[in-house]
Amino acid sequence: MIPKLWDTKLYSTKLVEVHFWLATIGILLYIIAMWISGITQGLMWRATDEFGNLQYSFVESVAAMVPFYMMRAIGGAFFLSGAILMVYNIFRTIRQAKLEEAALEAKLAAKMAGAGA
Repeated sequence: MIPKLWDTKLYSTKLVEVHFWLATIGILLYIIAMWISGITQGLMWRATDEFGNLQYSFVESVAAMVPFYMMRAIGGAFFLSGAILMVYNIFRTIRQAKLEEAALEAKLAAKMAGAGA
């Protein structure tokens, strides 16, 4: 939509592809980590010994989630880096449009000055 709003071409379609894949991989890592950790934590909270006591303490269930939190952080970093690339691409597209407009105005002013002489 940005190229339509500023009437220019997108700065880089390659950055769009990289942004897409970073965001997709990041969101998948995030979702998978939270899904597995939720199931694991639920099963740990449900587990009882032969006397009906909880088999795992709350602290043990939280400690078991650390690898999944790390995986979630990595997924979040992927997603964030993709978002930063998107913002950079949008910034460069808008800047390119303004430079094109300035060049067009300069050309038009030169043409008008040449016609008036």
